[in-house]
Amino acid sequence: MPKKPISDKNKIEVKPKPSPDLLPSRIYSNYVEVSQSPYDFSLKFCDATPIYNMEEVKINKGLHRIPIIAEIAIPSTIVKPLIDALQIQYNKYIEITGEANEKKPDKKK
Repeated sequence: MPKKPISDKNKIEVKPKPSPDLLPSRIYSNYVEVSQSPYDFSLKFCDATPIYNMEEVKINKGLHRIPIIAEIAIPSTIVKPLIDALQIQYNKYIEITGEANEKKPDKKK
C-alpha cells in the first residue's frame, strides 16, 4: 500500500534529546574497535582490563582478551555527522585543557 504524502501543516519536526533518566546507567569504555560493512558501521566498546593472567596471554600468542561492554551498529548515513560532532567536542576539549590526547607515531630507526 503506497504511503500518503504528509502535508506541511501536519508535519512536526522532531528533535531527539538524550534523557539520562531513561537510561539504566552510564557505561565506561577505554577501548573501541570500529569496523564497517556495506550497510553500517559497528563500534565495539570494551573495557581493557589489566592483565591478571600472563599465562593466558602467552597461550593466546600475545592476545589479551577483553570484555565487550557494548556493541553498537549505526547506519552509514550518520557516520559523517557523528565524526563532525565528535570533532566539535574534541576541539572544545583541547581549548579547555590545552592538550591533545593523540598517539604519536612510533619512530623506527
